Amino acid sequence: MPHSPICSSLWRFAYGLAGAITATAALAAPPPADADEDLREPVKVRLTLNPTALDMDRLKASRMGYMPTALKLVATKPAGVAKEPAYEGTPRYGIIRVGNGPKSDTLVAVDVREAGSRLYIDSNQNGDLSDDGTGEWDVTRDINGTNVEFATRPVRVSWGTTTEETESGDYRLFIFRRPDMPGFSYATISGREGKVELGETPEADGKEYPIVLAEHTNDALYTVPAKGDLTRRMVELCVDLDGDGTFKGLMSKEGDKEFRSPERFNLADPFRIDGQWYIARPSISGAELTITPVDSPGSDVASLQKPVEVRPLLEPGMSAPAFTVETPEGKPLSLADFKGKVVILDFWATWCGPCLSSMPGLEKLYQKVKDQNVEVLSLNVYDDKDSFAEWVAANRGTKYNFTFAFDPAEKGSAESVAGQKYNVPGLPTLYLIDREGKVAAAFVGAQEAKLIEALAKVGVEVKEDE
Repeated sequence: MPHSPICSSLWRFAYGLAGAITATAALAAPPPADADEDLREPVKVRLTLNPTALDMDRLKASRMGYMPTALKLVATKPAGVAKEPAYEGTPRYGIIRVGNGPKSDTLVAVDVREAGSRLYIDSNQNGDLSDDGTGEWDVTRDINGTNVEFATRPVRVSWGTTTEETESGDYRLFIFRRPDMPGFSYATISGREGKVELGETPEADGKEYPIVLAEHTNDALYTVPAKGDLTRRMVELCVDLDGDGTFKGLMSKEGDKEFRSPERFNLADPFRIDGQWYIARPSISGAELTITPVDSPGSDVASLQKPVEVRPLLEPGMSAPAFTVETPEGKPLSLADFKGKVVILDFWATWCGPCLSSMPGLEKLYQKVKDQNVEVLSLNVYDDKDSFAEWVAANRGTKYNFTFAFDPAEKGSAESVAGQKYNVPGLPTLYLIDREGKVAAAFVGAQEAKLIEALAKVGVEVKEDE
């Protein structure tokens, strides 16, 4: 699964306490290329759980995104609920599982009312949903015409076996809910922190880098999924190579061109730092990270970690680059198929939380303008085709009625519509293309007001809600 740099209006809502708990360890410098493979001893690095290592402020600064997990709530009350608050509406229940130990389940309830809801999480795991707060969300904001509720809440993470707990801690979740959701979605803002020392040669002194280990399945289990395993999401190693406190990328220049090298690495693949390749595997709790120097991998993996030229969004007045992608049914679809129409080109991915949060507003806008020969082309990029197909099957024709398509090109590929043709810096990114096939505007993140203003300039009227 690809990385997820994201900029969205959701980033305006930042939560969590500032904190930096670090554990240090030194990595032995890798041996020369002709050294005996047996000399490449793995090094074990101890990492410490930081509940807010990846809070919204840091994610925004690092141009990272969150990959939400949807929790569907039910009417049946779980057996573990011993006491409840006085609900004003209809309660719905669920269980959040964080860890693999005997106390990894946390009871939750949402009081669904005519206007808004209340969120109750049994953070202290005593079966009492009434003693962990008032149920008020941290904030409610209008996002693209929809009131979205946001909160950050702690849950207890438990590691070990079903009968014995070996480790526990405070795991923080970023939670959001829209009125149309059968439950809510959540993503972790916690991570494992530490420092590692890496050196390019045995003779050179290594350099110490701050690191954060991030799991994106939102269950506090740092198991690295095998290639093709869609039951789990990637585990990332974030390395602050330039010491700026973020993981947005290491910048460099060649002549008048600017390039960005990655500071986040999917642990399903080898990664390169200071000229040396490594593989890394965490323990299931993430408390220990084993890093092993390896030979250079094949060109396919190496190409994903090459510096990428930083290019600006396409300017208004430029001809929109032609492309051909795939419909959900696998048929070719090209930009030329929309000739004479105003096109709202939406770049998104199924793993992109802000992308999914912005879609209800995009659908609402589409219903207002579709009769003016306007089309929304929602192009899924940097994603897994099976995930795209599953998402479209569950949402197209029910929640969303505009056109969906899939770009099969991988990130960094010369055929990538997002990266190579439209210079997309993060998701969601949106382009407005006029009836002559020229770029009228471009936005990073969900910016409905600016989009409506741009639509007016190309002769499309957006009526206000009555």
